[in-house]
Amino acid sequence: MLRRSAEFEDRERALDPARRMADPWFAINSACNRALDDERARTWGAPELHTACRALDVPVLIIDGARDVRPRTAVDSLTEALPRVHRVTLPDAGHLPWAEDPEGFRKAVAGALWPAAPADGRTAGHGGVARSAVSDSRKSE
Repeated sequence: MLRRSAEFEDRERALDPARRMADPWFAINSACNRALDDERARTWGAPELHTACRALDVPVLIIDGARDVRPRTAVDSLTEALPRVHRVTLPDAGHLPWAEDPEGFRKAVAGALWPAAPADGRTAGHGGVARSAVSDSRKSE
């Protein structure tokens, strides 16, 4: 559980969400992490990776936390490489924005799924979830 608590920006309250994530216990998949690290080492910074990202003709939503303790370079480079990206940065979240700011996360997802909202800023017909007032960067098409 201490391993998971390091992921949370708010150190004073990190053990509570880490405990919730650990019950039931899902072991960290070390083999998967090694495979992902190997792939990253092979492809990171490669022109082919950037070209492949530029060719993706699908909408992409990136939700990240402004207080993430990890370097921002991966998220920044994805934002730059993807042609149809919408990035939302939650100001009070760290590496796990869905756990640290669940309401902001829900609002960001709802705003991406249902972008046309009434003048009051609420999404119509979807549980009245208000659109997010977070840092929002959209690429022009």
